[in-house]
Amino acid sequence: MHNLQARSTVTSHLVTKRTFPIATPSLRLAEIPLHGLIRIQGDGKASKLKASIEAALGVALPLPERSTVNGTTRLVWVGPNEWLVLCALKDEETILQNLTSSLANQFAAVTLVSDARVSFLASGSEAVVFLAKGCGIDVNVAAFPVDAAVTTRFASLPAMLLRQATFEYVLYFDVSMAGFLVEWLADAAEEFEA
Repeated sequence: MHNLQARSTVTSHLVTKRTFPIATPSLRLAEIPLHGLIRIQGDGKASKLKASIEAALGVALPLPERSTVNGTTRLVWVGPNEWLVLCALKDEETILQNLTSSLANQFAAVTLVSDARVSFLASGSEAVVFLAKGCGIDVNVAAFPVDAAVTTRFASLPAMLLRQATFEYVLYFDVSMAGFLVEWLADAAEEFEA
């Protein structure tokens, strides 16, 4: 059997005429290296399920369109019956096992999706202006505070948008869209490079 090595990034393997990552004084765009992503699905109204998730992760369930954090583990509300765990790659297997064990004999599913997603960090004082080019979500701090998270469309693609700090946003996409996204992000960022 061959030893397979997990990719750290996707964009480093793309053939493109664009320069990526992008770093200007007011905007930075870069791929976030591979990290753990675990999808949890179950009845969001079931108190036993909620308590089991919280016990397994050591983090409270977030309110709709929000996320909660405990150390390097973030739990994101994706929908009424779905959450996404973001964690360090080194913790992925342990968290997956804890969740699977905690949710045993409950109507729930725990799925590892790390390799199915690609994520990009948009940061800097012009990140809000840049993000407005790709989606209609108001990401100003009053409407979209730190720890806010929504599923939306960005650059006409399904995406999850998360605000992790005042000037830091993370966009998650299907990994198969990485090539298109690098081209789109680089093109949309040209005005900030002047």
